[in-house]
Amino acid sequence: MTTYKTYQGTHEGEFFGIAPTGKAIRFENVDAMHVVDGRITEHCGVANLFSLMEQLGARPGG
Repeated sequence: MTTYKTYQGTHEGEFFGIAPTGKAIRFENVDAMHVVDGRITEHCGVANLFSLMEQLGARPGG
């Protein structure tokens, strides 16, 4: 089973060392799960944290 989600909200708490900015944020996430007898037995997820960090004003290597 796979899912695709878009999260959105307001940056109101510290995140990866970035103090709250009050900015509206939005990022995507994809999850792939293996389900056996109605239970998730394996999970792998990828979130677009690069986009999120850009929105918070953080730059890679900067």
